[in-house]
Amino acid sequence: MIGWKSMESEEGQALMEAHVEKTLYQNNIEQEEQINGMMRCSAGGCNFDEQSLVFEFPVEKWQTNRVGQLHGGIICTAFDVTVAALARFYIGENFAPTVSLNVNYIRPAREGDTLVVKAKITSIGRRLTHLTAEAHSKKTGKVLASAQSVYINVDTDKEHK
Repeated sequence: MIGWKSMESEEGQALMEAHVEKTLYQNNIEQEEQINGMMRCSAGGCNFDEQSLVFEFPVEKWQTNRVGQLHGGIICTAFDVTVAALARFYIGENFAPTVSLNVNYIRPAREGDTLVVKAKITSIGRRLTHLTAEAHSKKTGKVLASAQSVYINVDTDKEHK
């Protein structure tokens, strides 16, 4: 794990902003033909002191279901992309596997809207990190879905040996 507990607020914020920029480059450029890149997420802000991160996802036609609403699997993917980026920053690993991701769907989103996902750390333990997230409509500001997630804190170099 990185030594974020001992960091000054300004230093932590700068490191977090750099992490967000790197993550977006990896997702949107390096993985452009994979689901992370296809989601075309952008930064919506981050706050080191609050342990929170916001990513925004445009709702596109290919992501909708047969009734023209954003597919639930895409909402789940947006949560996973956002929450994973936040978890990786605080646990200091390049890859943090998802243990669980529980999504509650509240109301639909439609093509042309933007899904605004805010993730927040609930607790960071020795082996597990717990997070929550909410997805809002950028057009209406209404909550569309909420999620709770758990990530495992692993040393990916050791796990692959």
